[in-house]
Amino acid sequence: MAFPAEPPTPPSLTPDTGGSGADWTGRDVLTGVVWFIALFVVGQILVAIAAVATSSATSKGTYATAFVVGAAVEVGIAVVAMRLSFGRHGGGIGRLGLRPPSGSTLGWALAAFAAALIVSTVYGEVITRLDIKQLQSSCAQQIPAGVRHTRWLLALASLVVIAFAPVCEELFFRGFVFPGLARVWGIVAAIAVSGLLFSSAHLDYKSFIPIAGVGMIFAFTYWRSGNIVSTMLAHGAFNSTSIALIAGGACEKSTSTAGAVALAHLLAALPVGHWL
Repeated sequence: MAFPAEPPTPPSLTPDTGGSGADWTGRDVLTGVVWFIALFVVGQILVAIAAVATSSATSKGTYATAFVVGAAVEVGIAVVAMRLSFGRHGGGIGRLGLRPPSGSTLGWALAAFAAALIVSTVYGEVITRLDIKQLQSSCAQQIPAGVRHTRWLLALASLVVIAFAPVCEELFFRGFVFPGLARVWGIVAAIAVSGLLFSSAHLDYKSFIPIAGVGMIFAFTYWRSGNIVSTMLAHGAFNSTSIALIAGGACEKSTSTAGAVALAHLLAALPVGHWL
């Protein structure tokens, strides 16, 4: 009895084609980035309206609105990625690299997760030892005390961070942006630029470097694994670690140690801070 062959690695991700298999163009990618910005701006307006309505930017109602809007924007960028890729050029969700995971997929996910943690920790150690105060951040800058100390708000934030962000952001930045750029500029440039775009979207100059590094790691992982599930799992594990540390009270400790600064930069990769 013959067993069916494993589906081939998507042409857009094989090393010898440099991304030429992606039908969408640089113009499609630019259109997607414009849509991303538009969705983000609309989201910020809605959060501002909620803040005015509750007469406070730090009310529970404003925080809840921010997380709901954040989840909606995450879904929105995934829809944009789908519409501008296989929705416009044919095929299905597999065009964005979504395939059943294999053992190697899980191995790549674990490697990417470990590399992301190393990048965050090393960056935190470096800016602490060099005493670069302009780049040092705290948990409170990403997750305000009003959220950390309110169980249902922290649960809502966790839902956005763990369930929505890893899937939607990976579909957009790695599944759509990266192959589109690779088709135009080649793999190396696409890894670098997609990582920079990923970091820019987080709007945190203090953590721009480590987030860009994580984005590049995920792009490389997707390229080599040929399965976006690998980066979704790594992204989810990365965010879950951050949330677990927050729930465990790590943000209540002093940020004077290198480890705590590294933690702060790990938290800075979360999408929560965008909406507060």
